[in-house]
Amino acid sequence: MPLKKTEAIVLKSLRQGETSKILTLYTRAFGKLTVIAKGARSMRSKFGGSLELLNYISIVFYEKETREIQLLSQADIVEFFANIKLSVEKTALAMAVCELVNNLEIGIEPNPSLFKLHLEALKAINQNENPMNVLRAFQVKLLNILGIRPDFTTCSKCKNQKQGGVAFDITQGSFICEACRKQAAGMILSADSFHALRSFQRDSFASLNGLLISEPSCQQVDGFIAAYLKYHIEGLRDLKAVKFFKKL
Repeated sequence: MPLKKTEAIVLKSLRQGETSKILTLYTRAFGKLTVIAKGARSMRSKFGGSLELLNYISIVFYEKETREIQLLSQADIVEFFANIKLSVEKTALAMAVCELVNNLEIGIEPNPSLFKLHLEALKAINQNENPMNVLRAFQVKLLNILGIRPDFTTCSKCKNQKQGGVAFDITQGSFICEACRKQAAGMILSADSFHALRSFQRDSFASLNGLLISEPSCQQVDGFIAAYLKYHIEGLRDLKAVKFFKKL
């Protein structure tokens, strides 16, 4: 069996037998990958703490194309995200990012853009003082990678730039301006909510640190993102980590 090397983010971990773990990883070179780490739970494990959830690691594994679960040979920590591990809130939001990636039907094909976005989101949650905005931006930016990018630029009816509040047609991925929305149905978004969504789509994670959104707009934005994802991604489940975060 050939040895393969890549970078990975630990999405999920399950106990296997007395001392082993089965891990779901999102990798730079192989997409989503399931591996078994034999002896990972033993006191003298060669893996140490490298296989903890959310870790960004470098791995070596034995690849056998006919096998669904590959054998992990080596894992080394690239980044531990210490600030995330010290905060219950940041841990919940980082887990939501990983949960969403794990829930996508993305198969084993590599997607460098998704891996880059995933890693950037974890780094931003680790450093950002407003990690909830990072999760929102991750979800909106993810839509572009998946080929279902919503259009926040011009009204789908009159082709003019946005004026005031809007209605958004989730089925078409386009908005309807205030002047035209009496003639069409859609999810109502305030001007602040629409501005926030455009910022999440186009701005870097770092620049969102100071973006302040009112509570009503937060509810609109979160409702829009959830509805848009569910409509365009068949079978997508609610994120358990987000439910946990909202109870904190």
